[in-house]
Amino acid sequence: MPAHDLVQQLLDREAIRDLLARYPQAFDDRDWAAWEEIWTDDVVWVVDGTEIVGLPAVREFMVNCLPPDYGSKHLCGIPVIELGDDGTTAHARTDVVWIAANYENTIVARYVDDLVKRDGRWRIRRRDEVVMPFRPGPPPMSEESKELSGPTMRPTG
Repeated sequence: MPAHDLVQQLLDREAIRDLLARYPQAFDDRDWAAWEEIWTDDVVWVVDGTEIVGLPAVREFMVNCLPPDYGSKHLCGIPVIELGDDGTTAHARTDVVWIAANYENTIVARYVDDLVKRDGRWRIRRRDEVVMPFRPGPPPMSEESKELSGPTMRPTG
């Protein structure tokens, strides 16, 4: 592969990482102008099989899902990015933990994003929020795991 193609791939990956990092900051800061720059106009957001279609509908949902004065933070892992062969599409998977103002880990999920490069800028065209279902109680760890990891874990009760 020519060096200029490798450089372009690195630039695209960095631009996508930056874009994905902007989402939690814009949402948590309630910066809706910055938030809108992340998505295509025809974005589809899917949560638990329910689709929200189009930027206006997704924005309305996001703006109204919490009171304006309620603080929260998204903590996102490093995304795994796969660039399409055409240079204008990409796929990314990013693990996320959402911490509410009560400091509880309220959502644990993975964002699965399809991205498109239009007019030289990457945007998210589709996001599937794949939530890990809540399970009450301590994790059902093996005795060997408890012995090895237990001393470093928060007591469960």
